[in-house]
Amino acid sequence: MCLFCSIISHEIPSNPLYEDENYIVINDLYPKARIHMLLLPKKHIAAISDMADVDREIIGWLFLLARDLWHKMNIPGYKLQFNVGKEGGQEIMHIHLHFLAD
Repeated sequence: MCLFCSIISHEIPSNPLYEDENYIVINDLYPKARIHMLLLPKKHIAAISDMADVDREIIGWLFLLARDLWHKMNIPGYKLQFNVGKEGGQEIMHIHLHFLAD
């Protein structure tokens, strides 16, 4: 089981910032900004390149979740980042969206 799947199943404690039946948001353990959250779908998909057509809504929901977090946190701006594959800087093979703000 991947690290994020262990967090999603609560085998590893994480203090989620947000969680529903399909998504979970956690703080990055190694933040690259003052605010650095990871938005994770609960469905395990290793990388964006491994997504099937039936998974297309997952990415849209991640962006909408980022928008909702932005509104809730009342911050002026933020950056979103996907790393895809090891060569693209992805360290954990479970798709996740980085939400960064200073």
